[in-house]
Amino acid sequence: MSTVSYTVAQPADQAALIDFANYVFSQAHTPHDFKRLLPKVYGDHICTAQAATHYIARQDGSLRAMVAMLPLRMHVLSDVLQLGFVGTVCVHPYARGEGHMKHLMADLLADAKRRGLDLLVLGGQRQRYGYFGFQPGGTALRYTVTATNLRHVVGDADVSDIAFSPLEPGNDAALALVRSLCDAQPLFVERPNERLVDILHSWNSDCLLIRKGGQLIGYVCGAVQELGLTDESALPLVLKALFAKKGLQEASLSVAPFEAKRIRVLRPLCEFASLETVEMLNVLNWPRVLSALLALKASFTRLEDGCAALSIDGETLVLRVKDGVPSVSREAAMPDLSLSHAGATQLLFGPESAVCGHPLHNWLPLPFFMRTVDGF
Repeated sequence: MSTVSYTVAQPADQAALIDFANYVFSQAHTPHDFKRLLPKVYGDHICTAQAATHYIARQDGSLRAMVAMLPLRMHVLSDVLQLGFVGTVCVHPYARGEGHMKHLMADLLADAKRRGLDLLVLGGQRQRYGYFGFQPGGTALRYTVTATNLRHVVGDADVSDIAFSPLEPGNDAALALVRSLCDAQPLFVERPNERLVDILHSWNSDCLLIRKGGQLIGYVCGAVQELGLTDESALPLVLKALFAKKGLQEASLSVAPFEAKRIRVLRPLCEFASLETVEMLNVLNWPRVLSALLALKASFTRLEDGCAALSIDGETLVLRVKDGVPSVSREAAMPDLSLSHAGATQLLFGPESAVCGHPLHNWLPLPFFMRTVDGF
């Protein structure tokens, strides 16, 4: 009789983990090479088991299912939230329907709570991960810029002095500038120096340095997957030069609601703008997450004074704003709203709160945001 074991992968399992992920994802989608796609976790120079925790199912010694959690530290103003990004979720095609993923996700959730993580994040099909407490959340503004937009706005402006070159390990001056631009935002995920280049090359993303007149002014990942500039007013000219270099006719930029300077530049330039969710979220520590993100929202929006008691799965939290300063506390109070975990995520983090009525003043949606390359 075959036996199934559920455990956490060890360093000696690295080759098997990569081979298994490559096989399952290549069977289900296009050919995958995780060493190349995610060098920050699966590169030869990385200990995969130390970079991320892999929860695995084995049957008679062979891998049958796997799910991984990448630990991240998210800075929100002066606070730091402990995140886990869930990824590389895969089940052998001959083992689907046997309950392995339910078991591994339960192990992951229990481990995340033992570690004291504040929030779990993932990208995936909504209903599938809704069973495990995840709901779409976070707010991004997506601006689509076309070559026609640029032709009308910047016209015949000369961009011959704007040049692009690959970001290479060992270029300390360039890495320092990239890091300073990443860390200048009021919300950002820590990127360790030794892993910065790998992070910026996640999911086949090239990372190019941007120079104007020979001076380093920023960087860009992929087809504007992420773009950092020392001067936001240079964005239209940089985009014109980038479109010419890459042969682009159109590109989309995902912008956080607190990026006011970029919004001011893109608003009169773009062809289309839309509001969208960022990822799937599972809040494990409501007071810490709400406190950090309300403070962030107060940093770029004047919050209306008020008080509201929310019951989320039986836990009562009182949200207050006094003189524009927010606070969150656990209190024994009669709730103004009683919400399920899913309902609270949808209300507090869903973009619908920007356009639909709700009783929480102008506090919502909370401004959770992540750069694509920081994920899994």
